[in-house]
Amino acid sequence: MASLLSIILAAAHIHQTVAKPDLYGCFDPQNEENNIPILENEAFKLTILMEFLSPDEAGSFTFQCDKNSVENITTDQRQQIHLNGFYLWFLPASLTDSGSYRCFLWNTSYCVMAVFHIQVLRLSHGQCFHEHLLELPQKESPSSIYIYCPELEGYFQSFSVLQWFKDCNPITIDNKKYFNNGAKLLINDANSEDNGMYTCKLEYGHLGKKYNVTRTTELKMKTTTTKTIQPEVRNPKNNTIEARLGSELNVTCEALVGFGKVNMILLTWKMNNADIPEDEFRIKQGDQSDKKEANHATIALRNLIISKVVEEDFQTTFECFAYSPRGNSYGFLKIAPQPPDWTLHVIKIFVPLIFVILAGIIMYLIFKVDIILWYREMFEFHKPINDGKMFDAYVSYPRSESKGSLDNYDTNHFALHILPRTLEEKYGYKLFIPGRDELPGQVEVEVIEEHIRNSRRLIIILAQKPSANDQAYSGFEHEIGLFEALIWNEMKVIPIKLEKGEYLNDFPESIRHVIQKNGIIEWKPDRRNKPEKYYSRFWKQVRYKMPVRNKSSKSTVYDSQNKTGAV
Repeated sequence: MASLLSIILAAAHIHQTVAKPDLYGCFDPQNEENNIPILENEAFKLTILMEFLSPDEAGSFTFQCDKNSVENITTDQRQQIHLNGFYLWFLPASLTDSGSYRCFLWNTSYCVMAVFHIQVLRLSHGQCFHEHLLELPQKESPSSIYIYCPELEGYFQSFSVLQWFKDCNPITIDNKKYFNNGAKLLINDANSEDNGMYTCKLEYGHLGKKYNVTRTTELKMKTTTTKTIQPEVRNPKNNTIEARLGSELNVTCEALVGFGKVNMILLTWKMNNADIPEDEFRIKQGDQSDKKEANHATIALRNLIISKVVEEDFQTTFECFAYSPRGNSYGFLKIAPQPPDWTLHVIKIFVPLIFVILAGIIMYLIFKVDIILWYREMFEFHKPINDGKMFDAYVSYPRSESKGSLDNYDTNHFALHILPRTLEEKYGYKLFIPGRDELPGQVEVEVIEEHIRNSRRLIIILAQKPSANDQAYSGFEHEIGLFEALIWNEMKVIPIKLEKGEYLNDFPESIRHVIQKNGIIEWKPDRRNKPEKYYSRFWKQVRYKMPVRNKSSKSTVYDSQNKTGAV
């Protein structure tokens, strides 16, 4: 009875161990199907889900595989396809083994699965490898190289012998051209003639039978060839270079040393045919390096670095020597003082000067009137002006019957009071103002013409809507004055706009021409008794257009006015 119970419990344990898990409870960590080609009649070991196992918990997991979702894979190692530990073995693979395989790894906590599509390939007659089973090709430069036989872990045994084939022909390990080094084949002095398909074959024994495991890799040698020649120093070329005192100098020695990968070449710099002292910190050599040029030419490089050029360097010869088993070569250079660069000095001088000049021009354009007036005040003339003219300016303005009042900024008041009070009393100009300076009994037309010709400037006061009588007199004055200014160019006209508004187009074309040529000075009347400095800009513009006064003339202004009968 006890023995029967033991059998039932063992059977229950076996059922619990091998029973398939619930597929909905398993997950595929790769979430994809793997296509794996293998070669017919070869041993093949499929490693599955090993990354989910640790040595201390492997015993708690169950591993199971099936083919095409119906045929369970046995653990009987006598079977051609079987499970051994956590591996799926094909000993050997046959064409009928192609299909879909599912493998499960689970315990009481979770379950993982993987799906594989196995395709067994058959070799063509006379071939030792299949084109769909090639490893990644090896691309090597000419030299001694290794060919690797990859993914042989788990196949090597104590009696295992690795054989090599090139293009399916056996390779003889002669320890001269070919050397066997574990899972690697060493090819000595490999070149383009060694290109081809390299197949490694390993025998794997199982239950008294032997099976083959093969890997094939294509070798592609790069087309470069190695050739060492006698070095040829290309730079320096026994020449002289220029440098400034105190500057840094970096010169590269270049030597053609061969083609391909060339070794056993030494470049070194010397000073006056002697080695550069190791304690010389101002002059150093850089590290030697190589560069490739057309046709795989190899150029050896080494720099000479002078951190600060001193006078002594101008008397020193710097040589670069190239040494190789094929011979030696050298080149030298000398350093000469570089002439001073005047361009920088010229830029330092003239660029600020140009900015100063431009700034001066801009300041002059902005403050031109103030500068001219200041110059006249600082450098007044002491000699009288001998041009035969009696007046500095003739004032022409529209005269009305109403003479105006001190409280009203009309044309009469401006011409008879404001204008002379500033120009005559303050600045010493001598004006002829009609209505103030005529002598009794003079013919007015003759007086106008005579005094205009005897004046250096013509001040025309432009007002809005003069009366018909005013226009007659001022029009005649304008005609005489403008004739002098425009035809004989003997007199400058100073137009003054007295009132606000756009009324200049109502004046004759001759006056508009003068305004366009000389500009116009605008008087801004204000009835709020502004201080005199409020109008300073206006008087500066008038004085700027007036003739230059001298000191001697200022003292005679009032005497002249008394003689002419000023009012």
